[in-house]
Amino acid sequence: MDSNLNQSNREESNQNLNPVSKEAGFSLIEIIIVLGILGSLIAVLVTSLGTSQVSAKKKETAVKAGQVQSQLLRYQADMGKMPTTAEGLGVLFTNSGSSKWTGPYGNEDDVKDAFGTAFEYELNPKGAVLKSAGQDEQMGTADDFMFIGGRLVDTENTATAPGAEAPAAK
Repeated sequence: MDSNLNQSNREESNQNLNPVSKEAGFSLIEIIIVLGILGSLIAVLVTSLGTSQVSAKKKETAVKAGQVQSQLLRYQADMGKMPTTAEGLGVLFTNSGSSKWTGPYGNEDDVKDAFGTAFEYELNPKGAVLKSAGQDEQMGTADDFMFIGGRLVDTENTATAPGAEAPAAK
């Protein structure tokens, strides 16, 4: 009888050491829910990082436009005039044959926005106008920027541009 008692005690102690339950672990539904939550969090994080990068590139484009404006002013000081629209920004780093030219005032990379697209240049009565195609790298879309005299202006409401006239009343 003693041996039966010892054997039952051993079996009982073995069961306590290695408890195996039918409910141990996670169900497939629980794993799918956790993966779904993790996926959502990662998607929010990636979207946030993308927005931050675009915002940083917009600010960098504004800084680069200010640098191009400074180069244009140095060109103007030497040459006595701003480059014409036809001459463009190329005259900042390539001499067209003038003896007054003391450049280069910059290089080809200087006249590109932070998105890698060359600024469009125009000389008009308001001054030097630089246009950036923005993130989509296409002019004439909603994400374009315009700088007059090195300052960002609202392209949707040009009345905010220095020297711009208010829109005519209809």
